[in-house]
Amino acid sequence: MTDDAGHEPAEHLKRVRERLQRATASADRSVQTQLNSITAGVFEEQEGDLTQSEPGPKVDRIAEVAEKLDGLADEASGETTDHVRTARDHCLEYVAESDDDERSRDAETE
Repeated sequence: MTDDAGHEPAEHLKRVRERLQRATASADRSVQTQLNSITAGVFEEQEGDLTQSEPGPKVDRIAEVAEKLDGLADEASGETTDHVRTARDHCLEYVAESDDDERSRDAETE
């Protein structure tokens, strides 16, 4: 059980990875290459959660991933586009929740 059930970074990134894997499976070769790079970045952020002193992925990095996915959605087609946009949305949800959590912590310390 977590003390903050509304904010599960691992769950957000798990959903991002699942959608990126689906997108990669249906993408053409040029989009696949970009998706593989983005997926590697998401894995890197998750692994950092286990090895870095600051818990959780860095919000700015996840925001960058969302931005890259937004651009990639324009290059993709069909089912791939849907998966890329859903992955982007999960990134944005993570960023929004992280911002809300930070504001809550700041309010508690004032």
